[in-house]
Amino acid sequence: MSLPKEELHRLVDRLPEENVARAKRYLERLVKSVQPESAAMPRPHNKPFYIDPDCPKCGTPLVLADFLDDPNAACENVWYDEFICPVCRDYIYLDWPESERAILNEEQYQEGGIGWDELKRELDL
Repeated sequence: MSLPKEELHRLVDRLPEENVARAKRYLERLVKSVQPESAAMPRPHNKPFYIDPDCPKCGTPLVLADFLDDPNAACENVWYDEFICPVCRDYIYLDWPESERAILNEEQYQEGGIGWDELKRELDL
């Protein structure tokens, strides 16, 4: 169910003042708990949602691959499921649910990451 923005504002305006803060906290929790449904859907705080947020080799926090080379990349051009270690820079770590990661065979999927060249080859890019 989707409410038009104007209808949502009208409903919020009708809330008693003491319930507005409670409703806001609830909505913030709800937004944080939403699982990303696609590679184009931003992750909370640009951190991996499904995988460990730290590099399995050196422990450095992973960063979005598209922002590593271009911190000013336009949001519509960012793949929010591709993370990379800024120190090692050897693998692209795909922030996919376990069921999706099973698509890649064991030889390609190493410790949660896949070599960039191998991924391009697998996807025929």
